[in-house]
Amino acid sequence: MRQRFLPILFLTTLLGCSKSDSNPIADFGEGEGITYRTGSNLPAGPSDPTDWTSDGEWNKQERALFTDLNFDLNGPQQSGLVSVSPAYPNPSAGQANWSLNATRPAGGNAASYSVRALLVNRQYKIMRQLGPTDFVNGIQFSIDYIGAGLSPNELYRLYYVVYNATGLVYKGHGDVRYNR
Repeated sequence: MRQRFLPILFLTTLLGCSKSDSNPIADFGEGEGITYRTGSNLPAGPSDPTDWTSDGEWNKQERALFTDLNFDLNGPQQSGLVSVSPAYPNPSAGQANWSLNATRPAGGNAASYSVRALLVNRQYKIMRQLGPTDFVNGIQFSIDYIGAGLSPNELYRLYYVVYNATGLVYKGHGDVRYNR
């Protein structure tokens, strides 16, 4: 009798596993998977609503990218303190800009934040690291796709984590494409 339940138990365990935790390939979503922007950071086509916004829970592979950060990456975020600009242009022929801005509380002093971002391929291989860098009002990065060794017409993901002395402030991702 026990032997009959073992395969059922095994199958139930497999079906209960989170697909996002067991799948080592980034899911860029439906459509083209990127938010189109001009070189002036203006909309230029389809937009991916999951890009360049606060992410909820990250899967195992996403969390593993930032294992050296000593706080819960799936913990509560401090909303409204940081805003993120999409990378632009997107797609890009070689280089893109990306920026973050801090919101100063009314009547308060400017706070200090740190940011670290990782540009990864579909298999979560790190292609380029940005930071860790401290900022107060805002910061802008220039991302050299050619120097990072990106392949043309492939999708890549920029994961970012903003934090301060108390821990996680904001985290998210944005998808980009390098066009030759």
